[in-house]
Amino acid sequence: MKVQPHCSVRLYYTMEAADDAPFPYPTGPFRMECLIGHGVLHPCLEEALLGKEEGETVEVLLPPGAFVADSRLESFVPLPVERIAEDGPHEEGAIRHVMDAQHRLQPFRVVKQNGGLVWADFRHPLADRSFRFQIRVEKVRWATLEEIKNAARHGAVH
Repeated sequence: MKVQPHCSVRLYYTMEAADDAPFPYPTGPFRMECLIGHGVLHPCLEEALLGKEEGETVEVLLPPGAFVADSRLESFVPLPVERIAEDGPHEEGAIRHVMDAQHRLQPFRVVKQNGGLVWADFRHPLADRSFRFQIRVEKVRWATLEEIKNAARHGAVH
């Protein structure tokens, strides 16, 4: 059976940064089962899987901003040094945190420090990176009506 909308697929995959910069996160291998055509997978990954059969593999390269959204901030946010959770020097490129209105720590990258202000970049640190996925289709079957209804109930359908 080929991968198509309303199928449940079990995937075996690895992911890695497509550049030479350090990537301090697990790269797999991972397994997942998901519905096709219900907004669970990234659209580029889903598109690459359509028509594949059990045992087939596919490599997908996602360009910068595709895997982790890049907010494309026009400018960086100036923060008073006193608002930063960590003490010590705030060197360019360092990851620091600030407390938000809900009392949660929000990470940011230091762009520069000028006097009592630190210029903060709140974009996700992986937003500017490309990622390579190696995916093998392990199992393909029709999704049950209950699985489709459950996906719709949980807002997975776009």
